[in-house]
Amino acid sequence: QEAMATLAARSVGRALPGARVSLNEAVRAYSSSGRPRWGVAGVGMISNDFSLALKYSGSQIVACAARDATRAQKFANDFGMERSYDSYEALAQDPQVDVVYVGTIHTQHHRIASMLLEAGKHVLCEKPMGMNEREVTELTELAKKRGVFFMEGMWTRCFPVARKCQALLQSGELGSPKAVHADFGFVAPDDPSHRLWDVKSGGGGLLDIGCYVVGWATFAFGRALPEVKAVGTLSSSGADVRGALALGYPEGYASVGYTLEAPTPEVTTILCSKGYIVVDGPAHAPIRARVVAEKSRGETETTVLGEALPVYPTGADFCNGRSPIFPHSEGFVYEVQEVEKCLAEGLLESPVFTHQDSLAIVRITDQVRQQLGVTYEADTK
Repeated sequence: QEAMATLAARSVGRALPGARVSLNEAVRAYSSSGRPRWGVAGVGMISNDFSLALKYSGSQIVACAARDATRAQKFANDFGMERSYDSYEALAQDPQVDVVYVGTIHTQHHRIASMLLEAGKHVLCEKPMGMNEREVTELTELAKKRGVFFMEGMWTRCFPVARKCQALLQSGELGSPKAVHADFGFVAPDDPSHRLWDVKSGGGGLLDIGCYVVGWATFAFGRALPEVKAVGTLSSSGADVRGALALGYPEGYASVGYTLEAPTPEVTTILCSKGYIVVDGPAHAPIRARVVAEKSRGETETTVLGEALPVYPTGADFCNGRSPIFPHSEGFVYEVQEVEKCLAEGLLESPVFTHQDSLAIVRITDQVRQQLGVTYEADTK
């Protein structure tokens, strides 16, 4: 256990120069000179959950923006923000905002994130940061050009359990990864106008939840592009309802699937040459994993990795009685901490989930969409 803790610490700081700094130490150091001032682009359900994490973390959350001025003002009032705007352009021009969380629908991410980066803001963009590889590449290159921090909100990687699993894989204690099995599914609303069924809004299961199971493949095997084989079904609107993916790597394979038609256990299993890891559901927001190490033929040793979620206050005094909407979204606290840690250390991307990690996933999802026949407006530009 002690060795595993050391490995986890190394994993968190592996790309940082000089002395290792713990997450909490880095946040405290930033706090001494004033923590970053957050803005929120979009005031929907995911922004609700992320803003709760900001408030719980004691972060400075000062402004929000939405297309509807009334909704923006209500959101600002509930979260104690000083300002609200009825345009994202106004938020980008606010000189008292340092970093912005983008929580709008998928198809708006590229435009809004580009605007914010051009304005010199640090940006945490909800996944998927772009609709395709071109958009992701444009955003990462723009962030580097402007010299600002930019990260895709693949929050799974920020959970302590995921970090411990990553450190364990990197240690070689379980040998080398050989296979990944992962699933993610839920029953989408039976409403043809819902964004999940609207291709113009980036609808479909792959970019919404399929990216998580693809992310577990890159988590285990790295960023190299695998051989991709996909089968699935499209709705009458052209959105992907479900998909089964086989990803072939030189050292192994990933067999992953997603669906908008049924709830799934959402368990991820990473098979290695000397044992395996079972990440219990919901694996996209993991709080428990079992590590099974093979000691000899037929003899194994199991270690449980766990980390309880933060517990938010309840009642009207905390964000006017607002509460989390999505399961385990208290885990956004870990993502807030990671971003503020990176800003405290002057990093332009997170070592936990880098720009190249974002590109590795979108290159796979682009091939999957091509094979399934899913086309978005962004693909025609």
